[in-house]
Amino acid sequence: GAEQSLYQLRRVGTSSADLNANPSHDSSPVFSGPPLTNSGSWKRSASSNESTIYVSIPKDKDYELTLWDPDDLTAPAGIESLKFAWSDACGGTSALEVMAVDWDPATGGAGRFSAEVAFHGSGPTLTFLHDPVAVIDNGFQAARAYRVRLRAKNCDIPSLNITAYAADDAGGAVVNLPSRVALTSTGTFGTSKQAVQFRLPRLQPLSGAFDYAIFSQCSIVKGVTAPACP
Repeated sequence: GAEQSLYQLRRVGTSSADLNANPSHDSSPVFSGPPLTNSGSWKRSASSNESTIYVSIPKDKDYELTLWDPDDLTAPAGIESLKFAWSDACGGTSALEVMAVDWDPATGGAGRFSAEVAFHGSGPTLTFLHDPVAVIDNGFQAARAYRVRLRAKNCDIPSLNITAYAADDAGGAVVNLPSRVALTSTGTFGTSKQAVQFRLPRLQPLSGAFDYAIFSQCSIVKGVTAPACP
């Protein structure tokens, strides 16, 4: 059940709603695959809204945060600020680097973004030093969508909590993150049951691709003759 659900989510692009509408091993060959024939069964449930993400990032490694709804590519993120809280493990010198690319999902159709890439804040990245309470990044606009790359600098960040808000300074309502999915699958055979749960990004991360992104006012064309950028 878990493997079939991960395949549907990551490979086929099935929505969480469709998985929940077909929750068992014999619901649908399209969404559930061939039903089990050994008197066993499985059931699943999927939720695509998490209010807080918990992650650990090793030193100089990245974590990617996707701030849009993979099931509705024209919907804005609705986020004005992100709050980061973590435990310092290196004498107060830990730091979190934040890099974001953003675009207006309303300018394109579903699956056809018209990307308007912009720097985050006043430069390509922002770096926050550890604060015993939390640090807040106000460099977001509710009407836009984002990919955010987080990098641990100086030392490991072992327990990072990420929460999104609808207003600056961690104000307003907490915004659930539909780019994350919590998937539970329970298998049954006779009187035995076993369950497994995954919490993971809905989409595959780009990770280090941010380091090599090309920003241009014109289309980037390869392998063909194209007019020069005016």
